[in-house]
Amino acid sequence: MKIIFFGLGSIGRRHARLILNEYSYEVFAYRTNKGQYNNDLDIPEVYDWDQVKLIKPDIVFITNPTNLHIETAINNAELDCAIFMEKPIGANLNDFDTLLRLVEKNKLVTYVGYDLRFHPVIKKLKKYFHNNQFLHYRAVCTSYLPDWRPEQNHRKSYSSINELGGGVLLDLSHEFDYTAYLLGGITELDGNFERKSDITVDSEDYANILVKSPIGYANIHINFISHYTTRKIYIDFAGFSVVGDLINNSVVEYKNGRVIFEKNYELDNDDIYKEQLKYFFGNIHNPKMQNNILEASTLFQKIIDFKNKINTSG
Repeated sequence: MKIIFFGLGSIGRRHARLILNEYSYEVFAYRTNKGQYNNDLDIPEVYDWDQVKLIKPDIVFITNPTNLHIETAINNAELDCAIFMEKPIGANLNDFDTLLRLVEKNKLVTYVGYDLRFHPVIKKLKKYFHNNQFLHYRAVCTSYLPDWRPEQNHRKSYSSINELGGGVLLDLSHEFDYTAYLLGGITELDGNFERKSDITVDSEDYANILVKSPIGYANIHINFISHYTTRKIYIDFAGFSVVGDLINNSVVEYKNGRVIFEKNYELDNDDIYKEQLKYFFGNIHNPKMQNNILEASTLFQKIIDFKNKINTSG
């Protein structure tokens, strides 16, 4: 099987490294400028679309900057290959309808890479919803953007620039995805977001969101202005409460203010990415695999519409 990567930043190199280590696939990288970018994995490079077409890839991994995702996917849609697109789908809705039409017309196998669905804490929390009465849900994700990529100026990264797809609403859209996964979907988003600091150039650095789901309401708070890093999910069920910690890899149940159950997971940094790749390759001929572009498009459009609504009204 032949795979071409469009983008070899940190996430692209991680996926490529795991594929090279775990699978016997041929891996290539499409680069726009010869010798300009890091290729410490010694992956063979191609530099124009004629070379891409000659390779006839079975799969493309779209791991370039967010604002290039949709354009890159459209360009590859005519190659009749599967598409793995790193989250989020894009920076805006420009040409998104064109991509959806091509995916449907060509019956393409696609996947949007929200790897936290494969985190053992998320999988454990999902089970609680099967036989317990849901009352309330709150997800919190806070961190400090300058610490994300210490080797580069954070104000020059895409995370800091709205036009490139930066800001917490898209950069931290994991929180929307796993919330939708746990609660059976998201039907409506409301709330507020703002740029409160000079950490970013012009993208929002925090958001407080009220989520409506088929089973009730939930809250999401996300920011990258906090010097305290946390990623937790608090869920109240009738009779007990549970807290999932995605950083410390734990699930704790509480009743009457006391711990009644605790589970800690041993987790390597690569584990959930390995499981995600295993799922993707295992469904490589299944256009209806979870989080395919058509399925993920509903939530993506809601996030963009929410962002545009607030920007327009504010």
